[in-house]
Amino acid sequence: MKIKYFILGWILGMTLMASSQTNITLSNPIALQILQGNYNPAIYTPVDTINDPDSILNGIINRISRDTLIKYLLKIDSYYNRNTGSDTVSGTRGIGAVRRWIHNKFEEFSATNENRLVLSYMDFTATVCGQNHHRNVLAILPGLDTTNKEILVVEGHFDTRCEGVCDTTCYSPGMEDNGSGTVLVMELAWIMSRYAYDHTIVFACVTGEDQGLYGSTALATYLKNNNIKLRACFNNDVVGGIICGQTSSPPSCPGLNNIDSTHVRLFSYSKSNDSSYASPHKQLARYLKLHQVEQINPLISTPMEIDIIIYEDRIGRSGDQVPFRQKGFTAVRFCAKNEHGNGSGTPPDRQHSVRDILGVDTSVPPDGIIDSFYIDPNYLRRNIISNGVNLGWLAIAPPIPDPEFLPLSNGMEIVLHGIDSTFQHYRVGIRSKHSGSLYFDSVYTFNNTTHLIIDGLDMQNTWYLSVANVKNNVESLFCNEYSMFPVGVEMQIKDDWGVVLNQNRPNPFCDQTEISIEASDNIRIADAFILVRDMTGRLIWKQQIEIIPGQNIFTIYRPENTGGFYTYSLEIDGKIVSARKMIVY
Repeated sequence: MKIKYFILGWILGMTLMASSQTNITLSNPIALQILQGNYNPAIYTPVDTINDPDSILNGIINRISRDTLIKYLLKIDSYYNRNTGSDTVSGTRGIGAVRRWIHNKFEEFSATNENRLVLSYMDFTATVCGQNHHRNVLAILPGLDTTNKEILVVEGHFDTRCEGVCDTTCYSPGMEDNGSGTVLVMELAWIMSRYAYDHTIVFACVTGEDQGLYGSTALATYLKNNNIKLRACFNNDVVGGIICGQTSSPPSCPGLNNIDSTHVRLFSYSKSNDSSYASPHKQLARYLKLHQVEQINPLISTPMEIDIIIYEDRIGRSGDQVPFRQKGFTAVRFCAKNEHGNGSGTPPDRQHSVRDILGVDTSVPPDGIIDSFYIDPNYLRRNIISNGVNLGWLAIAPPIPDPEFLPLSNGMEIVLHGIDSTFQHYRVGIRSKHSGSLYFDSVYTFNNTTHLIIDGLDMQNTWYLSVANVKNNVESLFCNEYSMFPVGVEMQIKDDWGVVLNQNRPNPFCDQTEISIEASDNIRIADAFILVRDMTGRLIWKQQIEIIPGQNIFTIYRPENTGGFYTYSLEIDGKIVSARKMIVY
């Protein structure tokens, strides 16, 4: 069955994506200025600036309304058909009516929060189910600091479908897929616009997902083409249901009617041939889980478990996070642990069918009130909390560090330079290959130092280490992981570069020493340098080198005619990939 899912998904994707998006524009010209960071933050600064981490954390947890979520879902259901190619003129039915309603709600949210949300449609051209013109709906909350122009995006698609990909007349309630993600984005826009953040946040309701990720591709393309920096994208698709369907797409739930309201799957990309599962996307997933465990769960009555999934999406299927990753942006997908179908609309499963409803009236006799929910509003609320808290904290978080890793006999010394050295507060996440975990096995905290020592590591194990800056008790995203793996009795660092930096010989030395670098047969490196620093981190020598397959030997002369301890590093394409210590006498 897995092979069948893949073939169907691939054929559908190739057929529907043949017509790409063009003429991508914003209806509000001010929106582009804000996305690019070219605006006066004072215009959007609230009278009462609330931007401390605890207020954001507790405010998001306490302000989400279960009843409001139900009300929004019922309203979305009333539009009858939300196919991407459905009616755009009617005020009561079709894709046009629902996107205007979402836009109007964003206007209401802005009016209640000092008009701080900047609204815009994102228009684009693509032939989808007979319609050529389409619109995403954006609510943009400008950040208060335009020094670093990174933005954040939280999205959910508001289109839906029945069994027929382009059936524009059927009843397609789409409550699980994806009314749940739509109201999540809307609720966050209302709640989070009360608070202030350093970075701009975009609340995006996108269209065309069910026919080929059209709306999210338009948004990702627009950001890329306009050189807009994106710190992270949270995609929410199928985030409210708790009941397992018979054909739920793997990796998923155990079987028909299994219930799970305490787990959520977090999909993110990593290379299929990388057994370390190291990528910025996986690092974002680990960041989200860290806060769920440490900050959110202690404050909510029903703790949530984030399951970090190996795959970028369900087998043979895709989601709106993918276009962002393809454009070079960091992105993850939130998806319910239990999903009611594989998208084929096959009974008894509800996904992509007239059966994807909010719930049923089980009263005898019926009283017209839903009392058995397929979309659990309390579960949806917990997913909104996970999104909102992490989104808010990333919007006030410091930048990702660029540390220097120096191997020790039984561990690692990590040195922070430049702007990273100003924070004096860091967290180090460590994973063991032997544990097989996609999450951190341990997280260490360091204060009042820029030299972080991790010792006592098993020399026969492989370790993955990464560092986060911390400001006002809020972590940055963790840097890309560095791998420590056994080579004989020593440890080396490798970061998918295909090179090994060996210990200099002789060491200690007086006048000169040799450094050897072993490179794999298929190595292709554009720019490589050897750097020498003193123990304060001051760069005292830098030399460009050429690395070819096999063994490369380079001669290093006595630095500045002085003795002592030094570090030498290998820099490839602007990134320090390995470093060691040497002694001059």
